[in-house]
Amino acid sequence: MNYLIMKWLQKFGFKSLIDLGCRSNSAGARLFEQRGKSRGFKPNDSYISKKFGYEWSIYPEIIPSHRDQFSGWISPFTLEAFKGKRFLDAGCGIGRNSLWPLEAGATSAYVFDFDQKTVQVAKNNLKNFPHCQVGFDSIYDVRFVNEFDIAFCIGVIHHLERPKEAVKKLLETVKPNGHLILWVYAREGNERFLLWFDPLRKFVTSHLPVWANLWMARGFTLLLKTYLLFPHRKRYLNLLKTRSFRHMEALVFDQLIPSIAHYWTRHEVLQLADGLPVEVEHLTHTNQLSWTLILKKKI
Repeated sequence: MNYLIMKWLQKFGFKSLIDLGCRSNSAGARLFEQRGKSRGFKPNDSYISKKFGYEWSIYPEIIPSHRDQFSGWISPFTLEAFKGKRFLDAGCGIGRNSLWPLEAGATSAYVFDFDQKTVQVAKNNLKNFPHCQVGFDSIYDVRFVNEFDIAFCIGVIHHLERPKEAVKKLLETVKPNGHLILWVYAREGNERFLLWFDPLRKFVTSHLPVWANLWMARGFTLLLKTYLLFPHRKRYLNLLKTRSFRHMEALVFDQLIPSIAHYWTRHEVLQLADGLPVEVEHLTHTNQLSWTLILKKKI
């Protein structure tokens, strides 16, 4: 399928762009495979970080609706809970989730990502908070032990080949009686999406150059914007109506590029905590499309 799409693009005059994109992608893949091997990564994990880094270089801005989005993802935890606390943001992206706890009064933070371009964007977005350290780090290699009151990982674990290992490592960074908050994709509520759209990601778009996915995202966004003109009962679809075309495009692009995207059942999410010294405080079916798992580390 990927070959047929490339032939079609070549036929309509995009040969030079295809060659450029493929050379860029293959070089990136080789580079990240080398880095991955040197740091105990499997190539998929590290190359996905590179692709998301490309995304954040295109969509680097933080917008007010990101605050409500983050609040929904950590619920029933609240932003007020971060006041006077030290927190960790694993896979911080552009820093859009770190910003709100810092504004809420967190005393200090360590936020990190595994792509240098992404780290630079996050540093710029969080430059007004000198008590927040932004680092380049691997979720498997983070070095802190019993240091943070709260650690959170939003939208990252479901893109990893070794998610349970990542959860175990993140828990090590949390103080006894501290909290680890995970937000991941749910299988329940996404059945139609998984039937019709996810195979396209799996077998086609995740193998294409990122520039091709950018143009595809614009086309899909136009279709989605048209679909949202009609009345909808689902809360999440009504929330999407408030998004600008650009920021809806970013959301669509985000769905097209990863080679790994786990959609977990309730039981599978709970299995992430199996064998760990934790109490499951909350498991919320957020917007009926995702899971928010809040773990409290035992003493």
